[in-house]
Amino acid sequence: MRFFLSQISRLKATRLLPLLFLLPLALRAQQPASVRRLDESNGFRGLRFGTPLTESLHLKLLQDKGDEKIYERTDEDLRVGRFSAARIHYKFFKDQFATVTIIVRGPEHAGQVLPMFEGLYGPGRPDGFSYKWQGSLVALSYASLPNDQVILAMSSLPLAAQMQQAKAPVNTTKLKIKRK
Repeated sequence: MRFFLSQISRLKATRLLPLLFLLPLALRAQQPASVRRLDESNGFRGLRFGTPLTESLHLKLLQDKGDEKIYERTDEDLRVGRFSAARIHYKFFKDQFATVTIIVRGPEHAGQVLPMFEGLYGPGRPDGFSYKWQGSLVALSYASLPNDQVILAMSSLPLAAQMQQAKAPVNTTKLKIKRK
C-alpha cells in the first residue's frame, strides 16, 4: 500500500510541476493596472520606441519638420481596444519611432478611452482636462477636447528629451558685463 501511495504522490508532483512554472505567467497576465505596463510595451502595436524608419512599415508622410516627421500607416487598423480612432499618427525623430498620437472622435468612442487606459495603467494624474501616466521609459497623456474628441499621446521619454534638447535655443547664455 505504501508503494502505491508514493507512486500516486510522485505522479501528482510531476503533473503539478509544469503548472508551477506557468503560475508566474498567469499572475503576470492578471497583474493590477500599473504604469509598469507602459514601460513593458515601450511602443505601440509591436513597434517599439526607437525602431528605425523603414519602408516595411507602410507609412505615408504627413508632415516634415526636418528631424521630426509625422506619418500615418497606409494599412492601419483604427480599432484600439474597445474604441475606434479617427486617425493614428506616428512621429519619428531622426528616423527613430518616438511618439504615437491617437485621435478619437464621437461620443460612442471618446467615452470608452479613459476607462480602458485606467484599467491598463491605473488612475492617471489629473491635469485640467487631461490625465497623465509616466513610467521610467514611456509617458502617456489623455486630453479631452470639446465636441467629444480625445487626443492620446504615448511617447518615448528618452527620445522626447532629445527632441526637447534639439529645440532649445543655441547660445542662450547671458553674460553680465560690469560697467564702470
